[in-house]
Amino acid sequence: MRQFVTASLTAFTRCARGLAGSQADAAHRMTLLIVALTALAFGLRLYRLDAQSLWLDEGSTWVEVTGKGWLTLFGELFSPTAGYPLYHLLLKAWVLVAGDSEWALRFPSALVGALVIPALMAAVDELRVVSGRMSKGRASAAVGLLAAFSPYALWHAQDAKVYSLLILASALLMWTLLRAVRTGARRAWLLFASVSLISIFVHRLALLSLAGAVLVVALHLWRRDSRIAHQWAMLWAAGALALSIVGVAGVILATRNERLGNERNAVGMLEGLWFTFAHFSLNRWPGELEGYLRLPAVIWLLPFGALTVWGAVALIQDRRAGRGGAGTVLALFLTPLALFAIVHTLAPVYEARYAASAFPAWLLLLAYPLITHGNEHNAARPSRRSAAHPVVTLLIVVALLACVATLMQPGKGLFSGDPVKEQWREAVAALAARVHPDDLVLVHPHYVMPMYTYYAPRVTPDPLPQPVTFPVFAEGDTCGIVNPTRQQMLECIRRRFEPFYNQQATGKKRALLLIAPDHARTVDPPPLPVDRFGWVGLRFQYPQRTWPCGGIEFVGVLLMCQSFPETFNPGSPGMIPQPAQPLEAVFGSELRLRGVTLALHGGAARAGGALPVTLYWEAVAPPSRDYRMFLHLCRDCDIPPRANDDGPPLGGYAPAGMTTTWRVGDPVHDERTLTLPHDLPPGRYTLLLGVYSGDGAPATRLPITMSAPTLPENRLVLGTVDIAAP
Repeated sequence: MRQFVTASLTAFTRCARGLAGSQADAAHRMTLLIVALTALAFGLRLYRLDAQSLWLDEGSTWVEVTGKGWLTLFGELFSPTAGYPLYHLLLKAWVLVAGDSEWALRFPSALVGALVIPALMAAVDELRVVSGRMSKGRASAAVGLLAAFSPYALWHAQDAKVYSLLILASALLMWTLLRAVRTGARRAWLLFASVSLISIFVHRLALLSLAGAVLVVALHLWRRDSRIAHQWAMLWAAGALALSIVGVAGVILATRNERLGNERNAVGMLEGLWFTFAHFSLNRWPGELEGYLRLPAVIWLLPFGALTVWGAVALIQDRRAGRGGAGTVLALFLTPLALFAIVHTLAPVYEARYAASAFPAWLLLLAYPLITHGNEHNAARPSRRSAAHPVVTLLIVVALLACVATLMQPGKGLFSGDPVKEQWREAVAALAARVHPDDLVLVHPHYVMPMYTYYAPRVTPDPLPQPVTFPVFAEGDTCGIVNPTRQQMLECIRRRFEPFYNQQATGKKRALLLIAPDHARTVDPPPLPVDRFGWVGLRFQYPQRTWPCGGIEFVGVLLMCQSFPETFNPGSPGMIPQPAQPLEAVFGSELRLRGVTLALHGGAARAGGALPVTLYWEAVAPPSRDYRMFLHLCRDCDIPPRANDDGPPLGGYAPAGMTTTWRVGDPVHDERTLTLPHDLPPGRYTLLLGVYSGDGAPATRLPITMSAPTLPENRLVLGTVDIAAP
């Protein structure tokens, strides 16, 4: 992929050099420029396309296109409750050909994201002509580069969601409208009507842009000195109002049950516009830019702010001067943005992607000063370049540098190499690497279950346990209380959670929780403002009568673990877990192994999968040190093992994870997992166990006292394991 990006950049450089000295006609030069910038944009959008895990909304896309039939998806084209049915239909057809890998699911967004560049450049050319300006491609190149490197556009182009296609539809809507207004030809108006109709099926949010486009048509008709034209203009204006009302109402209804994740809840109109500007510019919340490279956030946004103000003023001036193209851009920028502001003011939801239909017009607004201050067409005298032209060019260059810098921003940039999307792939892989078939696996909240379903068969060849979810936390469940207070709602959740959890955990000796905290709080709110989790997460964070057995935190997802000292049974405590294979061995006169259990996934151990092993211990004398245990899997045990697991019991988490806390006679069970290499040859292997001191003293293996087989260097033979091919 790096080679592809490098080749695209090289092609762009060569084309740019050719443009500078070419004597070909303007149309040929513009074609070369469009091809070069589109290739550059396509390479950028393919770069690291599958490096990030799918996040929740992308998982929902996968469910839609693989879980629904063709007739259902086709019927949703005409359903008022379906947000973007055409995208799902197109993606389903693509998945049949390319599969449903992360790369395949995102490729259509990357492709249409690159096609935004020629659509925008065509719109700039129409704008130049209808405004009577000759910019010689400078504005087109500026718009193409800004769109190619835009972090906002790149994010959506590497997202298995509809918004990249919506941006393309909005760009095409703007281009076809500019062309129809300029030429007045029937063919041009039919093309505009076709794009308008298709855009509604792309996403219902297109109604916000379409309202602006219809308003432009109304104003275009009003300028005609005809009573009939004025009547038609009023009719079109009424249509714009109707589209606005339907669009706003539809978005509010669609977001009524929206899962917000990391996005803001209800925000004010001005605050929402500020957030939208920051996202359009660099795809960041303003606070995420503060201090980056020791610069305040305002410095990063300054070139975009200057170009936005400059472009808006230039558009307004041209609109007053009667240049129709300026009014079209203003309408397609301000109308969807104003309607979006109304939406996020009335509804308790704010997501910057809902303003995506205004993004193409905003890009044209940024480059508009290059058109205004380009070479004016005047036959009476030679054209003269405006003194402001170098300033505009400098601002665009600084804006492009800011785009590149934020794309590489550590921990947040899409091309930084760090995870910036929810790490479901890594979280499910971590669970697969340690889960046992008899564990209780919980996934919370219930609507993130598709992420487990998608990744479980992709990260391991082992059949993982079927998780349990908490449907009792579904929204709208108030325990029969009308208009409950927050405290009553929290108590309702607790009363429903405890019995359900106890029922699921009965008979288990360990539980693993895969939780997305930002999503979970929408159905399981934290009891106190300082709490990160609701009742489910708090039970694992502050375990009662259980052993913590470690956890791993990823971006947006956590894996948490708790082990029950006794087999979980709220009604009859005291049942001690027993090994499937009793085995007597004493290590160093302090630790006694009571036995071992091999609970294989699907009854077999597979190369590339995991080998779950549970060790059952008790102290026969107060342990003098915190010991560590190792498990080795070998065929020739005189050479390094083919697989191993090494560490303290229960991940080292107190109390049971530290052997110095063990009391004489108290039973301990320690679940461990060996990760089996993908290239492990099938066959029979020997499983070995050893114990050594791990508290800073010289690592010395404890001697073994038992009648069962041992190997040199104090290694106990636990038995043999047959490894199957993956």
